[in-house]
Amino acid sequence: DGNIKKINVTISLQESAYGNARDMFAKYRAYKEKSQKTLEASTMALKAAEATAQRQLLEAQKRTKATATIQHRRKAHWWEKFHWFITSDNYLVLGGRDAQQNEMLVKRYLRPGDAYLHADVHGAASCILRAKRQRRTPGDGGVGGSSGKKTATTTTQVLPLSDQALREAGNFTICLSSAWTSRMVTSAWWVEPHQVSKTAPTGEYLTVGSFMVRGKKNFLPPSQLEMC
Repeated sequence: DGNIKKINVTISLQESAYGNARDMFAKYRAYKEKSQKTLEASTMALKAAEATAQRQLLEAQKRTKATATIQHRRKAHWWEKFHWFITSDNYLVLGGRDAQQNEMLVKRYLRPGDAYLHADVHGAASCILRAKRQRRTPGDGGVGGSSGKKTATTTTQVLPLSDQALREAGNFTICLSSAWTSRMVTSAWWVEPHQVSKTAPTGEYLTVGSFMVRGKKNFLPPSQLEMC
């Protein structure tokens, strides 16, 4: 019949029919065992590859999470672009890093009640000691109309600068000058905001970051060059 598939079998004429059948079965069993071992090895390799891929995925997710955490840093405060520190009694002191920042400090951030600090030393920065302000609402507001309701007006009171804050700000001013590298012991001085001006005397010109100071300068005691 043409539909019957023919298989060529090699037999040994030195063996009986039983011997040939035994040899063929042994070869079949060896082939089957080899196939089973190959299948088991492939399965183990696949599981190992899946475990490696899963571990790499978890590590990538951790890195992504860490990167996202770093990107969500706190927003920097406006004064952190300057030299700055907080005095021991909680006053904010700012110093310019260059001529442009000196100009910005005086024009934008020096307020009534603050102190402008400088030193007669080469490279000394313009520094300001920011006064504390307190909002006050009078308890006995005026009576408005026939309704009898009290109206209160909120006012802002400028608190006096402390001597301790002025001394620490003066030391900060000196440390930002060339006195730091030359180890020169000297003193800074401070004036009130209305004494600082960009108006130069007739025939003179003030460069960026330079100011005209009119009136008395309040010199601070000389201090050691120390910064934390």
